[in-house]
Amino acid sequence: MNNYLNLILRSIIESITEFLPVSSTGHLFLFTSFFPFNVEDGASFDDLFDIFIQSGAILSVLVLYRKFLIEKLKETVQFALGQTTDNSGLQFFINIAIGSLPVLLFGFVFKSILDSIKASQYLLCILGFAWLAGGIAIVLVEKKIEGMSTDPASVTPNLSFRQSIIVGICQCFALIPGMSRSAMTIIAGRLLGLPKKSAAEYSFFLAIPVLIAASLYKLYKYRELLYGDTLYLLAIGFFLTFILCMGIIKWFIGFIQKNSFSSFGYYRIILGTTVLLFYILSK
Repeated sequence: MNNYLNLILRSIIESITEFLPVSSTGHLFLFTSFFPFNVEDGASFDDLFDIFIQSGAILSVLVLYRKFLIEKLKETVQFALGQTTDNSGLQFFINIAIGSLPVLLFGFVFKSILDSIKASQYLLCILGFAWLAGGIAIVLVEKKIEGMSTDPASVTPNLSFRQSIIVGICQCFALIPGMSRSAMTIIAGRLLGLPKKSAAEYSFFLAIPVLIAASLYKLYKYRELLYGDTLYLLAIGFFLTFILCMGIIKWFIGFIQKNSFSSFGYYRIILGTTVLLFYILSK
């Protein structure tokens, strides 16, 4: 496949799946296994590209929620200067830090194991089980919440430090290819009482430090690949993902305000079952 068509398709896949609870990494792994880039040291560049374009997705969050984030930053500065007793801004950033720390630590400590999983001959099987398990979890959680007598929308979206740690620990399961970072954080948020919109947006914010750290690490790890043509491919992928994610995030928020997350769970179940059947029949 032509490299430019490849990057366009990957950017579209990343944009559609990054913030939906369906695993962008899993979809990109699946695509890459059939359509790798045609460049020198292609396997390394596949890894670099797929991670780097996620920073374009993060830029879309920063742009779309810039007013909210700037307001939280102002509140934090005012509290630090003693101009207000409202510490909600500081608590917001601490919650994001606490929620992000576990997955960053686990990712660093178990880096070699995770790399071996990605290179494993059983990757398709792992992806299939992960999609299936995550899909069942989403459906069950949504059914449980729908059966609650208390309206989740009436629960405050502000999490305690303990709850942020719980979400952060759940996010660690996303290190398994196919589980999905957004799915794990949304499931945890929903079980902790967050309404759908707040659970999704908290997942967006948690992605900022995690994906920025991952992108910087991959850029350093594969720094010898940063030259001419590859830089051009990375730049186009970054920009295209940024533009497309702006629209996907808006659509996603509008969709979940009228519908549950269950449809994404059913999609995962169908996808996971299909991948597992393909894996079994190809043996």
